[in-house]
Amino acid sequence: MENNSSLDETKNAADNGEPWCGLLAGAAPRDHIVQLYQDQQFLNRAVCRFAAAAIANGEGVILVPTIAHWDAFRPRLESEGVDVKAAEKRGQLTIVDADNLLPTFMRDGMPDSPVFLGLAANVVSQARGDGRYPKVRWWGEMVNLLWERGDVAASMNLEDLFDKLAHEQDISIFCSFLMDNFNGDVHARMLPRLSENHSHLIPVEDYSRLERAVSEALRDAVGPDESRVLEDRLLSRYPGAFHMPRSQALLLALRQTLPLVADDVLQRSRTLYGATG
Repeated sequence: MENNSSLDETKNAADNGEPWCGLLAGAAPRDHIVQLYQDQQFLNRAVCRFAAAAIANGEGVILVPTIAHWDAFRPRLESEGVDVKAAEKRGQLTIVDADNLLPTFMRDGMPDSPVFLGLAANVVSQARGDGRYPKVRWWGEMVNLLWERGDVAASMNLEDLFDKLAHEQDISIFCSFLMDNFNGDVHARMLPRLSENHSHLIPVEDYSRLERAVSEALRDAVGPDESRVLEDRLLSRYPGAFHMPRSQALLLALRQTLPLVADDVLQRSRTLYGATG
């Protein structure tokens, strides 16, 4: 059994304004979590939190990274107390090369649903280790590989299939997109689409900093009195389609109702978030 240092760090981080740490550590069956990231360190921290907690909890975990990302994850996992070789040997940790797995179920540029679900079910079955690890988690970046290639339709189709997999196999799934949360097109097009097949959104690394940035940006854009009224009205009338920080829900609600104001607030938020980093 691995030591509990990673879980202690998770609790401390969650207490210090990083609630996504607790979300990833306690990921439940049928949770489908999506992270937006722009730097390798945030990706490393999130994926290793997800995986290290699974190992400590006695769960099976499947990681489907590129070779480059696995080379970055492995030393961090080991620094958090995970004996990677031992976890792989006993079947608790399964590593699958994303670049190798992705082509095996793609047909004419789109995922083949029966082929993917069959392959994925086999991977999950093996990860359960003949019942030793009944609870299983999966993190992968095949959807991001498609996204980065510009194959948006294929990427979203694969996310739909992963959501189906989570429910059919009763597992938790976590995916990460190299995506800018302060991009207007992302807010207008991609996040509404992602809300259709995810339960939770991790939009940025620092939720407290995002809260401060969005609040100040909204005050600057519409004035302090109007910002309070607008904030309460938007959050009451436009509940988020998936779980996310309150400030993120406000940005998306603003996009639905006042898109011109939303553009201004989003760009101000980008500047303020970066300035307080």
